[in-house]
Amino acid sequence: MCVALTLGIGTLCGYLSGATKGYAGINMPDFALPDWSYSMIWTALYILMGISLYLLITLQPLSVQEQNLKTAAIVMWALQFAFDLLWPFVFFNIDFTAAFVINTVMAALVTSIVTIGFFIRPLSSVLLLPYWGWLLFSCYQTLMVIVLNA
Repeated sequence: MCVALTLGIGTLCGYLSGATKGYAGINMPDFALPDWSYSMIWTALYILMGISLYLLITLQPLSVQEQNLKTAAIVMWALQFAFDLLWPFVFFNIDFTAAFVINTVMAALVTSIVTIGFFIRPLSSVLLLPYWGWLLFSCYQTLMVIVLNA
């Protein structure tokens, strides 16, 4: 259910934001990937994010402290997912610089989730590491888009 939810919402967001049209009309850096590859990458990342959420949700806390960590990890996961859904709307429709700020915040949030998750469900955290790496790449790419389109 968690995987279907993240895939479904992520796909819907891609269509509604205009992200599925690709980067036509935007000066992209030389290292940018082909437009078609982004949907494949996001599909894999949403699957990993969904599994990560499932692992957090199904954890049976053994203490109040563990319950608090579980709650914090789920809240942080939801917050980063909300920012993740916001990014394409901002990037494709509003402002590249604001999208860069959102990417930076998401990278920080994912770092927080991973840190919290290692205390309660290490595998949940490990599954988010590719997403964190993608966010770092995306931050750099968005920064270069700002420079190339200024």
